[in-house]
Amino acid sequence: MDAQQIFGTMTLVFGIAMVFIGLTAQAIKNHREKRCGNPLALATLALAVYLSRATYAVTISSFYILVPDVVGIVLSSVIIFQYYHYRR
Repeated sequence: MDAQQIFGTMTLVFGIAMVFIGLTAQAIKNHREKRCGNPLALATLALAVYLSRATYAVTISSFYILVPDVVGIVLSSVIIFQYYHYRR
C-alpha cells in the first residue's frame, strides 16, 4: 500500500466519521425535539459545500472524497427538510 492509498483511506474514514457523527446527531436531535435549532443558512451552506466538493471529486475521479460528500448531501438535505417540516 503506497502513501496515496493510505492517506486516501484515512480521508475516506475520517470524512465519513465526521459526517455521520455531526450531521446524524443534528438530524436525530431535531427529530427528538421536533424543531430545528440551527439556522437555515448553516444547513444550506453545508449542502452547498458538500455539493461542490462532490462535483469536484467526480471531476478528478477521487472516490475517497466523493463517498463522505454524498452522505453529507443526503444528511444536509434531511436537515433542510426538517427545518421546513418543524417550522409549522
